[in-house]
Amino acid sequence: MPRIDLRQRKSPRQARSVDTVETILTAAARVLERESLAGFNTNRVAEVAGVSVGSLYQYFPNKSALVAALIDRHESALAASIEACVAAHHDRSLREALLALVDIGIAQQYTRPTLAAALDHEEARLPLGPRLREYEQRIGAAVMTLLQRHAAELAAPPQPRDVQDIFVIAKAMIEADAVAGRTPSADLRDRVAHALLGYLATARSADRASAADRPDATPTGQSVR
Repeated sequence: MPRIDLRQRKSPRQARSVDTVETILTAAARVLERESLAGFNTNRVAEVAGVSVGSLYQYFPNKSALVAALIDRHESALAASIEACVAAHHDRSLREALLALVDIGIAQQYTRPTLAAALDHEEARLPLGPRLREYEQRIGAAVMTLLQRHAAELAAPPQPRDVQDIFVIAKAMIEADAVAGRTPSADLRDRVAHALLGYLATARSADRASAADRPDATPTGQSVR
């Protein structure tokens, strides 16, 4: 499979260049949102942006590089929102913090759902792993900070897989709700937060009970010789 060049050709330095790139990316998002991936190409983006195709190619070598830049922007904003949310709720209850995080997830799904779906599709298709890892690490670290802050309320000390699990739970519930309607149901945020709290209150307790029932189970603090 040929390698896809996803790099931005050059970074804008002057104010005019910054404005041009911003205009191009805004147009790219608009084309994706209104015409889907089927109508998305560099010629159409340049037309909507009001710039020449040559100007677009100065910064982006192809349409995949445009999408990658949109995904970068989207993931960076999401990571910043989650970090700010966790910091702002440092003295609030776990439920209040989870509700605020759920609000971010709902906004991400419902504010521009067509664009979000297109970016999700392309994120899975394009080789973006290394580029996305930074954002995943930032988000994971922020949520782990929140869980550690409320460790006394959890069934067990928080682990990285707890962070992964609560995102899977929240994403699945929010996306299922989105399939049912164009606006979030009135009780969605409460239902998602309730599910997350329930998971965190019981996570791995069943594993511990199962281990205790095994004949070779070792009491906590003792090692197997």
